[in-house]
Amino acid sequence: MKLTEEELERERWIDDDCMMINQYYYFRSLYPDMPFYLQDNNGDTYEFKLDLIYQYIGKLQDYEY
Repeated sequence: MKLTEEELERERWIDDDCMMINQYYYFRSLYPDMPFYLQDNNGDTYEFKLDLIYQYIGKLQDYEY
């Protein structure tokens, strides 16, 4: 089964989202009191909290597999 470029890009986004969630939980277990920050493509920085994790999880649930 050969995927189109659009399908491959969607799979990359899903993989990136899953990796971000996994890394957050892993490092949160190592450093429970340390704040985490996320920088977007525009250079804006956000504190990475559970509400952002819930947004990523919600986005993953919206994907059609």
